[in-house]
Amino acid sequence: MERSRVKQKEKEQREKKAKLDRLYSKKPLIEFVVATLSVPSLILVLILNYNSIKNLNNAKLTPTPVPNAVAPSSNIKLPNFFTKPVARLTPEQSTTASQAPCNKSLGPISITSPNEGDTISSNPVEVDISYDNADYCSAVWSYSINGSSWSDYDDNSVALYNLPNGPIKFQLRVKSLTSSDQTTLTRDFTYNGQLNAAAPTNASGSAQ
Repeated sequence: MERSRVKQKEKEQREKKAKLDRLYSKKPLIEFVVATLSVPSLILVLILNYNSIKNLNNAKLTPTPVPNAVAPSSNIKLPNFFTKPVARLTPEQSTTASQAPCNKSLGPISITSPNEGDTISSNPVEVDISYDNADYCSAVWSYSINGSSWSDYDDNSVALYNLPNGPIKFQLRVKSLTSSDQTTLTRDFTYNGQLNAAAPTNASGSAQ
């Protein structure tokens, strides 16, 4: 009885060894299958890296658009616009502001009117510019209409006469007079009005 048990154990050990030997003999085949399955992943990684490098090179080669390089169409009538003064501080506010040194960085500035996407029919179109000159040092700005040439720098609000009907892109380029800070604001709106208003002769500035 004892001998039969020993033989049974020896038989089981031989069978386990035979299974291990068969599995070991298949090792090259298993490695080949694993390597074959990894090839698509490697190809995908190479394609992704190539596309990333290509996109990076295209981004470096793309020139930065220059606003002044956009010339108005010859068949569009240029706006006849003029500037009007901004409402300044009252004497009490000016006295208070002059008692402390101003902040040399560029202060908060915004285009309060017209709103983005508005449709305007009044002629002229008044562009209201709000700048905090109570706490911050002075700033000046220049503007462009539909990619036309930039105006001279000043600190005036803007009234636009006889704009062409259709989409209007108003760009405002702002810079501080005491630091290198500067920013650009854009306001898009639509003009749908009459084109027969005449700019007043006492305007503070004008451009054709």
